[in-house]
Amino acid sequence: MPSIPQEYEVLLKFTNDSLDCATVQLLRDYGRSSAAIVLLHPGEIVTLVLEAGSTYRYVLKTRSKLASVSWAFL
Repeated sequence: MPSIPQEYEVLLKFTNDSLDCATVQLLRDYGRSSAAIVLLHPGEIVTLVLEAGSTYRYVLKTRSKLASVSWAFL
């Protein structure tokens, strides 16, 4: 009989290693009342907890750059 797979959480750590402030913005509200945006000053770190079975979409912004990132944990 196969075993039941366990659900795991993944910790995703963003580090602002630039000389400018940066933002991490969640593109969906995932059941929360408002979209989340985190401002990171140079050298700051934020750790996000991602749950298995979900897809997460973020936009990372600095003064001169923009990156769209997606993670799917099934």
